[in-house]
Amino acid sequence: MKKLIALLLAFALLLSLTACGEPKEPVINNTHGDPADEAKTYSLDELLSEMKIGWNLGNTLDAPEGETSWFQPVTTHEMLDKIHELGFNTVRMPVSWGLHTSGAPDYVIDEDWMDRVEEVVNYALDNDMFVIINSHHDNDFYFPSRDHEEETYNYIEKIWTQIAERFKDYDQHLIFQSMNEPRLAGTEYEWTVDFNNQDCLDAIDIINNCNQKFVDIVRASGGRNAERYLLCAVYCGSGYFSLRDPYKLPTDTAESKLLISVHAYTPYDLAMDGERMDVRTFDDAARRAIDDVIDKNYEKFGKNGVGVIFDEMGITNKNNPYDRQDWATYFVAKAKSRGQVCIWWDNSNVTAGNEAYGLFDRQNLEIYSESKSAYEGLMAGLETPLDQIKSSRPQ
Repeated sequence: MKKLIALLLAFALLLSLTACGEPKEPVINNTHGDPADEAKTYSLDELLSEMKIGWNLGNTLDAPEGETSWFQPVTTHEMLDKIHELGFNTVRMPVSWGLHTSGAPDYVIDEDWMDRVEEVVNYALDNDMFVIINSHHDNDFYFPSRDHEEETYNYIEKIWTQIAERFKDYDQHLIFQSMNEPRLAGTEYEWTVDFNNQDCLDAIDIINNCNQKFVDIVRASGGRNAERYLLCAVYCGSGYFSLRDPYKLPTDTAESKLLISVHAYTPYDLAMDGERMDVRTFDDAARRAIDDVIDKNYEKFGKNGVGVIFDEMGITNKNNPYDRQDWATYFVAKAKSRGQVCIWWDNSNVTAGNEAYGLFDRQNLEIYSESKSAYEGLMAGLETPLDQIKSSRPQ
């Protein structure tokens, strides 16, 4: 869905890698997974309130070939310290596992990779932030078709058995997410669904089964996983496919510990499509589009004890700072009014056009100048009641 890499930044970022280098021996200072520690627990309402607003460590641990393979710098403790200082209390850390394993059928995760993921998780937990880790860009390993069904279930079982075991003593500040945007990649149904097409219905059924397997594995693994909050994926992350009857949440032995993951770059022409540079204005139609996806997911999930997390959201840069600020303010305020959490997608791309969601300059540990308006909008949305929002545009 996202084109991922701001290639125009590659040279500068590669220079940074030369200076920083990859950590040769990750040092795990795990003060968060001690089963003897008293663990903080949260009700669902408390969790959603305490998560506040989040930021994605995008194109980093989710780069399938490794942390810096998509031209991002090595993640440091200082980065996560600064993210927290900037007002974010949640970090989603997308992680790709498939190429860091022994391969089929056992998929034993490389110890160095597991250690590095845990090290970065601990950077955020040191700030008492909430952290989401998932299986991201692993669609080749969990392809939801009948032809790949057994391989898909095997991958989910093997990967989540190992992750659940490694992190089972972490408290509820750590959230697991089953998959990211599972879909029939490379087909005409990659980003859309025909609910009269059997392949699409089969894909949704397999995704339902993967979510159930994920929940069952985590719950059976012991420790604090029995009461961990679990974030369930929907077909291609769509906030509308989550609403259709073929999609079903898993059953759970824990009470009110399920969350649903939805993505929203809404409306698409304004918030994502860089080919439509003429669509730059945040207007009443855009407000209605935001209202629609948030309200409908609240009606189906939120008011029925399932937390709604917009774990990817954002508006691309079209050299329209006031509209980006107003979009971000409105989206966050609207979601907050429904008890939902927003997590900005950050791919480090600030060049105006398609999927320019860069927010935090990881080299200089500051908000990009191109995105200060969007950042200010996110923070304003947390503090401003929906009925008191005013345009940031000078009158």
